[in-house]
Amino acid sequence: MAFIRDISDRFWSYVSPRKTQQKRDKEFKAKVPPLPRHTRQMPEITLDEPSSAKEMTPDTLFQRWKIATPSPRELRNYHSPDMISPSPPSSLERAYTDFEGDTLIDNIAQTLNSDPAEEWDANEETYVLDEADYVEQRKQQDAELERQRRERQGQELRNAGWTEDAIFLFQKLGMRGFEPLLPATWFADFPMLPADLFTRNIDKAFVKPSSPDVEYHAFRALDELFGLGGRVRDAVLQKAPIRTAEKQIRAAVLKYNKWALRDGKIDKVWRDSSLFEIISVPKHISASVAEAKMLRKLNKRAELWREGFEERRIQRSSLKNGKEAQKLDDEPELPTLYGVVACHTVMAFVSYDSQATVPLLRTVAMFDLGQEGYDVWNSLAIAIFVIHCRNRLLELRDSLPQPEQPSTPSDPDA
Repeated sequence: MAFIRDISDRFWSYVSPRKTQQKRDKEFKAKVPPLPRHTRQMPEITLDEPSSAKEMTPDTLFQRWKIATPSPRELRNYHSPDMISPSPPSSLERAYTDFEGDTLIDNIAQTLNSDPAEEWDANEETYVLDEADYVEQRKQQDAELERQRRERQGQELRNAGWTEDAIFLFQKLGMRGFEPLLPATWFADFPMLPADLFTRNIDKAFVKPSSPDVEYHAFRALDELFGLGGRVRDAVLQKAPIRTAEKQIRAAVLKYNKWALRDGKIDKVWRDSSLFEIISVPKHISASVAEAKMLRKLNKRAELWREGFEERRIQRSSLKNGKEAQKLDDEPELPTLYGVVACHTVMAFVSYDSQATVPLLRTVAMFDLGQEGYDVWNSLAIAIFVIHCRNRLLELRDSLPQPEQPSTPSDPDA
């Protein structure tokens, strides 16, 4: 019995609430792990004390701080130049200004226009305002007056020999900011844009998908296009050897155009027909070289459209259908072609009249993506340009040759 009583006492002592309370009353102690070896001896940082309290100003403090920025060669030992986040520079190198002080924009404009009196730029009066100033400025300006002014410009362009398609693009680029461009359903996705750029009338929205069911890909493509200005300036600041500023512009335009063609289901038309060509040249290349290169590409593109129209005419003439034969008299004219010239941070839209006896390039608009604050308007200009070419290509799709249907072998036993 004594043995059993002893076991009972020891068990009760183990589960006793009094003993549990005694453990709670003990001070909690944890063993402190030793510090890592590389942190045991920290270097002492001393700051120069000012001689008097009068010198304790922000200017004197900034002068006393010793800030060292690693050189690009040291940074390349750790990261790729394309992935480095640049430090805020004192001033961005104006890539469109050459050593003589002449701006690259003026050089391109003078070269792409044979007649100096016909220099036009749909982007010449684009300016940047804060959101509050923008609202006040829009109250003072009348969109109808601006539209009338653009109409007068359009008449002057007709007198100068411009095509109607190029005039429409010129006016559309100049009117951005004065008329709605985007569907109202995108307002929550782009809170940084002014409310006047959105409309509930889907017919008035110019930058939109071909079907409301694919809106997600549409605004995602536009959202990525809004970041083009930052990527261009980063390429200049980082002095990227491969993904240069002009190549960033080229890649962004082609990527947005790829979405637009897929959206319109015209990405696989006859010989991948397109209404524009794009070239990118470094800033040290002469503008006359860029002009000659663009003319060669657009001449080939125009010849391709002539072959397509002729082949489609032959296809329709071989059909013994009255309606198809009647369409031979309604063949559209050769379309106006366009070019995108990217030279460092400068981007230019040019037009090319395929029916002219001596085709030449006419500058529609020029943009400098190196300027901060204009990213939204420059990106909207690219979107308007690409969407315009897509819409025009949709109109001309029936005038291109149809792919031949594979013939099915006949069954002799049928």
